[in-house]
Amino acid sequence: MRTFLFILAFLLSSFVLIGQNKINSRLFYLKPHLYHSKTKINNLDLSRYDVSIALPVDDRDKFYGEVVYKDVKTHELEEFFKTTTVAEIQNKMEEDFKKFSSVHKNNSTHKKLLINTSVEVFYPKLNGFVHRKSFAKVRLVIITLLSDSLLIRRKYESLYITNGMDKGFEGDVSMTVEEGENVTVGMALRESLDKYYTDLNQVLSLKENELMVYGKVINEKSSAGLSASISFRSDNSNSVESSSTGDFQTIITKAKCDVQIIAQGFMAYSQELDLSHSHAKMLEQDFKLKPIEEGAIVKLKNVLFEVGTTKLLKESFPELDEVIDFLKRNPKVRIELQGHTDNQGSALNDLELSQQRVDKIKSYLVSQGIKSNRVSGKGFGNTRPIASNNTEEERKLNRRVEFVIVKK
Repeated sequence: MRTFLFILAFLLSSFVLIGQNKINSRLFYLKPHLYHSKTKINNLDLSRYDVSIALPVDDRDKFYGEVVYKDVKTHELEEFFKTTTVAEIQNKMEEDFKKFSSVHKNNSTHKKLLINTSVEVFYPKLNGFVHRKSFAKVRLVIITLLSDSLLIRRKYESLYITNGMDKGFEGDVSMTVEEGENVTVGMALRESLDKYYTDLNQVLSLKENELMVYGKVINEKSSAGLSASISFRSDNSNSVESSSTGDFQTIITKAKCDVQIIAQGFMAYSQELDLSHSHAKMLEQDFKLKPIEEGAIVKLKNVLFEVGTTKLLKESFPELDEVIDFLKRNPKVRIELQGHTDNQGSALNDLELSQQRVDKIKSYLVSQGIKSNRVSGKGFGNTRPIASNNTEEERKLNRRVEFVIVKK
């Protein structure tokens, strides 16, 4: 009985305290500055740079109605900071850069670093009476210029979620609604900014011939992110794994490279990129993968023949070897090779040539250990164009070899 009365008294006092806090927050609440969660980045040295941080552009009205968490949509919020949201963000960044600029004393010539930001989403929400839950989403577009040359242009987004008692939360459960929103959105902003500071540190450390590549690997049909193995192959090859959301980031050498991507349940992806003349320090590159399903069509971009013959050019074999790897990784898959031509020859000759070419490809696949009954082939000549044949560029699109998955 005594324990029950103690628990009851505790709950009543909690209700009174939280209720009073809610009343106080409505009647006597003074608008504070944005909560300043401290940066976790300690190795960014900007002592050699003159940093200018422009007042952010407020673009939030362009994204009202966007779903930010579950069924919650953004809408216009009354300013609950002492100054405007964009001024608070600018102040927070300036405080951070004071720390980064004081790492070392340096009297050498300073390069100019200009930071422009636009705010797309800056949305906090706190719910609950006793068991409080809150979240905040922040999305910024940050453009950084180094001596008037583009260094970074990227979106930085963070969704911070707390139940008010997790270890990462820097507030407490007795906070007013406004205080809870302030802390939560301050920490979401911190996460976005620290992502940017990490990029800035890496980009400023890049060598002349290096480039940071980032982006997503996604399902072509659903646009969902995919965990995949990504290889950039050139004189200096580099591999990286994308996260469960499809995000990846790595540093590669500026050069011509072959990108190869493998994900479980998806067609292998291959593309040639020429980055040798890129002036940027960061490059966004997204990749779409086809799911392995019956009817899926894959174009073999680099499988080429000598004009009018069935002789494969040597540059064809790397992509054919990728087809072999795909079939070995997916032993239940069967494919149909399909050959197509433009309309510059006679229809009968084109039909025969396209059939002979797919037979040639099948022979190579079988010679490398693929069972014959897993590969069929059909030549269609000029009967299935995907572009008009009016120009050489369009005819080039029609001269192609593809394969279709006929059994998964």
